[in-house]
Amino acid sequence: MSNRAKEMALDQLVRVLDRVPLVSSVKNDLSGLRSLLYRRRPPRIAALGLASSGRSTLLRALIERQPIAEPLHADHGQWVHLEHEGAKLDWLEIDVDDAAARSQWHAALADERPDLVFLTFEPNDAKDTGPIIERAKSLLAGVSEGDGALRVFPLLTHADLIGRSESHVEAACHQLDAKLRDSGLTADPVRAVSSISGRGLEGLSEATILALPEEARLEAARALTRAKEGRVRIGNEIVQACTAVSVTVGLTPIPFSDMMVLGPLQAMMVSSLAYLSGRSWGKKTVAEWLGSIGVVGGVGMGLRFSAQTIAKFVPGAGNVVSAGVAGAGTTAMGQSAIKYFLKD
Repeated sequence: MSNRAKEMALDQLVRVLDRVPLVSSVKNDLSGLRSLLYRRRPPRIAALGLASSGRSTLLRALIERQPIAEPLHADHGQWVHLEHEGAKLDWLEIDVDDAAARSQWHAALADERPDLVFLTFEPNDAKDTGPIIERAKSLLAGVSEGDGALRVFPLLTHADLIGRSESHVEAACHQLDAKLRDSGLTADPVRAVSSISGRGLEGLSEATILALPEEARLEAARALTRAKEGRVRIGNEIVQACTAVSVTVGLTPIPFSDMMVLGPLQAMMVSSLAYLSGRSWGKKTVAEWLGSIGVVGGVGMGLRFSAQTIAKFVPGAGNVVSAGVAGAGTTAMGQSAIKYFLKD
């Protein structure tokens, strides 16, 4: 089913729930699901720095794809849409010392506003970062803050070349932090990273996901495979939103409404978690996941639907019981999918 078809189905679910009492909070949950799942888009990341600072290598290290069979072409000076082995990302590289940097930057901004900026430095630049910072600051000054302030992540690349001592790396980061503060450039604390050893890439991946707008977070978590905590966190958000919808559906006094709404909702939840993990959602994946639940789990899901439907016929407290069963069943199903797809 296409994203457009899924969003139409979600809109139809909203119209149905408009007729059900106590749905205001549920509609908020559905709105969050719509932004996270159906309005999702690739994250837009701009990398500013010198050509020697290893930005393309950093990109490949972040998404853990090797450029052997299908090289990543990150053309300088323009947005490039990368779709490689499940990773989707809009990437922009600007060489700040290039004479065409300003015109390239303005042309790129006319197409898309970045969600996040990587400002890259290499250890050899540590003593002469002033011009790089000033050029980057001049470029960033032209970014509109209509959608909020633009986050800037200063990165000290090739951190393994600084020295084996941790104190040397920390000193280099503190030195660069001080120069950024003196320049007046608003930025996050400097991170030391290495595309060779993988140093700092997990923390950078996690921080990147948190800094992105909601509609770009799922694709970012799918692309940045080192961000395991970020994937699980987004997975739990999906499960919690679906559970909230399930509870309200369970409160409806209409028998068999659970089967008509909860079934598609839970299927959407599990397929979304599989997508988040980077796996394709096909018959083989479904069979493997069902196999991980086991016969007892499958029977339990069937009994939950039966219990919910029977409870609908019990006046008063029956709806409360049905809501509890619906919520517990959706949570259990979601957590089993998170454990299987996102926690190996």
